[in-house]
Amino acid sequence: MLHIDHISLGTQNVYEGAHRLCQETGFGQYEGGWFPHAGIANRIVPLGNDQYIEVEGVVHPHAIASNPIARWFYEECVAGDVFLGWCLRVDTREELEEISRRLNTEIVDFGLRVRKDGKITAPARVPESVWCWQRGIPNVFHFEDMNEHAARQPCDPPGTVTPAGITWLEVGGTAQDLRDYLGEEVDALPLRFNGDRPGLYAMGIATPDGDVEIRRTAVSRFRG
Repeated sequence: MLHIDHISLGTQNVYEGAHRLCQETGFGQYEGGWFPHAGIANRIVPLGNDQYIEVEGVVHPHAIASNPIARWFYEECVAGDVFLGWCLRVDTREELEEISRRLNTEIVDFGLRVRKDGKITAPARVPESVWCWQRGIPNVFHFEDMNEHAARQPCDPPGTVTPAGITWLEVGGTAQDLRDYLGEEVDALPLRFNGDRPGLYAMGIATPDGDVEIRRTAVSRFRG
């Protein structure tokens, strides 16, 4: 089964961006770690229901000149916050393998994020994240141990509002575009299509006082 897993929110300053998001929403956050291959780091904002936002930004400025991922992150955020990507999750490795065959691409499982405790996360995914995000489309993850999932880790600092999961995403393109990509199972996801360029534009998160809406600029159209 397909689930919405997490959202990548790019920002000029990962600490300021995460602080501002949590001031805006009342949600908690914690130190996510860093990505050695990309020159970026993140703060994680759990949303309940095994979902989260990763607030990401470049932390290795010297990598911008030589690392295309760091350069892309930097250039996307020149004007401010950007929803860089949105990611889905399946329950089993077999489901991920089926998507891999559908897309005629290999499953990627090299290490991604070095957590603050030194552990390296290496979730299986297809296709690779940045390749999809540059095109405004989601990739799909599978996590062997959901107890290690980023959404289940404690916040530091904790928030004043308890989120209860994503209720909707506003995305570009059309429902048929996404069906052609991942199949009819996407029809069960709470998506609102605006017909604009592919990417994520806004999201709703359930709270005890109703939905909190977060709206940011969508990722730019890739020209590489």
